Amino acid sequence: MASLTTERAETGRTHIRARLGQRLELIPLTDVAYFQADQKYVTVRHRHGEALIEDSLKTLETELGRRAIRAHRNALVMAARIAGLEKTAAGNVALVFDNIPDRLEVSRRHLAVVRHYLKNA
Repeated sequence: MASLTTERAETGRTHIRARLGQRLELIPLTDVAYFQADQKYVTVRHRHGEALIEDSLKTLETELGRRAIRAHRNALVMAARIAGLEKTAAGNVALVFDNIPDRLEVSRRHLAVVRHYLKNA
């Protein structure tokens, strides 16, 4: 189980530090594509894989501010990693990332905010 601590610069959080047993993993925020909640844990999906942390999406959303966009009630996306949107076979809309092959569904409730960001980026 990983726990989350942070490295801070004057401009805010720059890394996520996940402790995996005896190993410490520093994940630069520039490598993070998204955070996805499942029960009480959050998966950090980044360029080199993923890690579990215990912080809530709400805490991350507050700390990251404008650098992150809520894409779903269970997903927080790093704005700088969004490459675009695409329609899924089921007719939904999914985010495409610039640093990983994943696709992440955007809820109808949050789609307008994501589109607004992409239009003004």
